[in-house]
Amino acid sequence: MIVTDMFINCLKRTSLVILAGYLASCSIPKTDLEPDQMTLLTIEKGEIIGSSNDKTFQWLGIQYGSIPNSSYRWKKASETEAWEGTFEALEFGNTCIQRGSLINTTKRRNWGEIIGSEDCLYLNVWSPLDALDSSSSKIPVMVWIHGGSNVSGNSDFYDPSELVKTQNVIVVSINYRLGPFGWFRHPNITSNSENAEDQSGNYGNLDTVQALEWVQKNIGYFGGDASNVTIFGESAGGYNVAALLSAKNAKGLFHKAIIQSGGIKPGDIDHSESYLEENLPWKNYSSRELVNQLILNKGMATDRDSAKSLQEGMSHSEIEGLMRNASSEEIFQAYLTTKINTNEMLRPFPDGFVLSELGVLGSLESGFNSDIPIMIGTNRDEMKLFLLDNPRLTKEFLGIPRIRDLDLWNAVSRHRTNAWKYLAVDGPSQSLANRGRSNVFAYRFDWDDEPKKYGVDLKNLLGAAHAFEIPFVMGNFDKDALTKYILSKKNMNEVKTLSHAMMSYWAEFAYKGDPNKGRNGDLTDWESWNPREDYNKFIVFDSVIDGGIRMTKDFLTEENLVGMLAVDDQIKDNKWKCEILDAAIMFDNFADHDLLNEFNDQKCSDLDPASEWRKYWYDEKKKRF
Repeated sequence: MIVTDMFINCLKRTSLVILAGYLASCSIPKTDLEPDQMTLLTIEKGEIIGSSNDKTFQWLGIQYGSIPNSSYRWKKASETEAWEGTFEALEFGNTCIQRGSLINTTKRRNWGEIIGSEDCLYLNVWSPLDALDSSSSKIPVMVWIHGGSNVSGNSDFYDPSELVKTQNVIVVSINYRLGPFGWFRHPNITSNSENAEDQSGNYGNLDTVQALEWVQKNIGYFGGDASNVTIFGESAGGYNVAALLSAKNAKGLFHKAIIQSGGIKPGDIDHSESYLEENLPWKNYSSRELVNQLILNKGMATDRDSAKSLQEGMSHSEIEGLMRNASSEEIFQAYLTTKINTNEMLRPFPDGFVLSELGVLGSLESGFNSDIPIMIGTNRDEMKLFLLDNPRLTKEFLGIPRIRDLDLWNAVSRHRTNAWKYLAVDGPSQSLANRGRSNVFAYRFDWDDEPKKYGVDLKNLLGAAHAFEIPFVMGNFDKDALTKYILSKKNMNEVKTLSHAMMSYWAEFAYKGDPNKGRNGDLTDWESWNPREDYNKFIVFDSVIDGGIRMTKDFLTEENLVGMLAVDDQIKDNKWKCEILDAAIMFDNFADHDLLNEFNDQKCSDLDPASEWRKYWYDEKKKRF
């Protein structure tokens, strides 16, 4: 999920336990597990035993890569060593370094603190109870890559046991390095590296490749089919799935890909290596600025200019020594306190090794991995989650956001979400289908049947928000948290019906590369994206009363996005329209700035590049969070 530090603080500040409960509904209960002799296996590195419940066998906290000390920082992780005796896989492995929040720790005292370890490359395996039967056929494997803006999140936040049990698949969830440990490319460090992997800078993506290598070597022992592996991830996890689609070093390690609420737009390698003033001010990460901030935090300089001068005068070995000798907490704190916009997601950048110089779409358009079926989609109200704390759109009452102007709220969310959908789904799907690919399957998640709570209509406030499809895909609805706030006896049966349908589609895609009519062949036929006008494009997931599961011919283009914004009479103030487009350009790399000046009869031509929207994100959020 793209649950940024900004949003995490918003949740704490506004006491949005409703939403927290929803997101936590797919998490795994923290209980003491007992080893089950039925799960005793010998895999590549040694003997291992897991546990069981009434749904699945599970093996937790299996290390797939090692980062034993800071000398391994910003390198490909080393191979794990074989162990002696029997490894009890009963607990999740270390959390990767990140800021503590409600999505990665139950200990409130750790919220806002830096938690975790650099040595955090662990994975977990769930299998059906009969998967280890020697007479059983090997079954498809689904590898889950969690979200969290590539700066937060854990594999232990998700419980896929219902998906595993009902759809007869094996699910593997993984941790990977986050923040400045996962994405960092400083020329004084990478130039000293001896191989392309260490020079990459996309270390979090290298981790996902290494996890897939582990799957290829070991999943057969768990009853999985190494020749039928589907990667799936949501939000930042979806971006990382997309990166794997263009990664030559991942070729052959997976066979199908699912991108949920993600995207394919890469980061910029020049931005990642530059000083702030050398490129456009709107960027989300710079290794040189991180070094500047570490110099400042250590008291080696008094301001940024002197820190930059000091860095410029340091040798390669001095900078490398500074960065490798700093503690993980010092590195992450420098990342959090630097003048970079840390609320934005860290995106993989084209390094020519992990991510092609062509980018994801360019690589796919060239025919690379054309045999790999792709499922890709977004939620109808993605942006409502991220607009909750905007004081121009909401106000607080008793600690809960209330919508100021419902028409404006829905319009701003709709246009921002549409820009996301165009860039993440419609644009790429149309482009690939125009090149003859018939194995791209798109969706939109529309379910929004939330009740009214505490005088707030959650259907309007949240709707089909970002990450809300995850419990439906996993099939796990925590009755204490979710039923109390989002679900009810009135809608529970329909929720479970929709969830079972989605699990069935996801599993059928994992089995055959085509979601078709689901595992039992009794659902609406999910057709691939057809590029011709007036033909079906994507499937919609919704409650029966709102249309149910159905195919639609609708799709978005850059031109009709701008056109719909121009004529939207729910937005009375034209300045809002300018700011929406400005935000779409900045946040989503949508189109180019010429559109801003041409928009709506030149009415945006006098909008300062440091617009109110941009100023809000830079200045106001810095003060508040």
